[in-house]
Amino acid sequence: MALWVMAVGLELAYVLVLGPGPPPLGPVARALQLALAAFQLLNLLGNVGLFLRSDPSIRGVMLAGSGLGQGWAYCYQCQSQVPPRSGHCSACRVCILRRDHHCHLLGRCVGFHNYRPFLCLLLHATGVLLHVSVLLGPALSALLRVHTPLHTAALLLLPWLMLLTGRVSLAQFALAFVTDTCVAGALLCGAGLLFHGMLLLRGQTTWEWARGQRSYDLGPYHNLQEALGPRWALVWFWPFLASPLPGDGITFQTAADVRFIAS
Repeated sequence: MALWVMAVGLELAYVLVLGPGPPPLGPVARALQLALAAFQLLNLLGNVGLFLRSDPSIRGVMLAGSGLGQGWAYCYQCQSQVPPRSGHCSACRVCILRRDHHCHLLGRCVGFHNYRPFLCLLLHATGVLLHVSVLLGPALSALLRVHTPLHTAALLLLPWLMLLTGRVSLAQFALAFVTDTCVAGALLCGAGLLFHGMLLLRGQTTWEWARGQRSYDLGPYHNLQEALGPRWALVWFWPFLASPLPGDGITFQTAADVRFIAS
């Protein structure tokens, strides 16, 4: 993951500083682009660090005297009682508080304590990849003017084949490969962001969504606060902003509780 972020950052810096093709960026536009790139990469790396440092598991969290309530279950692998919305991960070999899914790209489960940096990571990864794709547009336009549309389409769809058959230069291959990677990555991260944005507003985990459960849907505003903290509107722009979560990952207010209190 770190190598991927570094590669995207280097490509972004190369495009901004050297300018891969016409029209060239002016000094003011280039300075603004560099500032935007620095902001995006800082958020990207910051959220990666927060995600990896946060432990979403039950280790060191469970209290012997906390008592058991509705929704608690016994995990035979962990040999422990686990709270509602928890789930055992075979890859992490431990139960995860408010488990959403195991992220194979980052090598860790997404749960109660690292859901916020995961969401922000999706947002800024999509932004960085789209940024690079847009900046590569002039170079692709220049390539279209040199080659036929069929040749350019083959280069974008089959860059390795075009390189191995000697039909393109190494620089043209690199341009096509990076463009393909950024566009595909932006689509993947963007789709993940839209999906988890829906889950966020509905107060669901992926596991609950797959089973049609909406027991913890408190309404969009309260769902945002539950997952992102009181400063939910600002945490998207700065990974180190303090916004403590209102819950503990063990007990959760349900929609039925809210209706009962309101009545």
